Amino acid sequence: MQLMDDIRRRECRRFAHAWQGWRGGNLVPQRHNVHIEDIANLLHLVSVIEIVSPHEANFRLAGTALCQAMGIELTGLDYFDFTTPEERDARAARTCHLVYHPCGSHFLFPILYRTGRTVPTEILTFPVWPDNPEAPRQLFAISMPLEDVRLEGPTEESDQLPLPEGFQFIDIGASVPNWGLGLDYRQPAELYQRRAG
Repeated sequence: MQLMDDIRRRECRRFAHAWQGWRGGNLVPQRHNVHIEDIANLLHLVSVIEIVSPHEANFRLAGTALCQAMGIELTGLDYFDFTTPEERDARAARTCHLVYHPCGSHFLFPILYRTGRTVPTEILTFPVWPDNPEAPRQLFAISMPLEDVRLEGPTEESDQLPLPEGFQFIDIGASVPNWGLGLDYRQPAELYQRRAG
């Protein structure tokens, strides 16, 4: 399965292409290789999450579109706090696999807005490693609603990010984690770097 066949929104495709360019011939880009100007007009959709430990992952930057959808400023908050206690361990394990395995992810969030309408939001996430190996590793993510949400207002419950639909790890060249995380099986997507022939 090729990842680009699964991505629905062009903004997410542009984000994937930018990340590919940042890593060049490496498995994962380092922070100094990230050229924000490549995604300047997508920044309102982009969030950066720092994986501090297996139990803490903070929003270093939260895109304004996601903050408006949630109805709160997310920057500085722990991503793991936005889940139910019974799902927290699975979400934490899945998130840590993204930076330590490493791999990417692609899924849809069915976000319920206060108007009562549920709008699927496409999420694409890739790892970025710090220049200082002692610093936390990061995830760069883009969140793109599949429908117009300008008139929806914030979510019904701003303290939870819903469980994803169709979650799949993305093989970026180091394979993908095993599926013992309580996830429905779906063949992993691939995003291999192109090698000069």
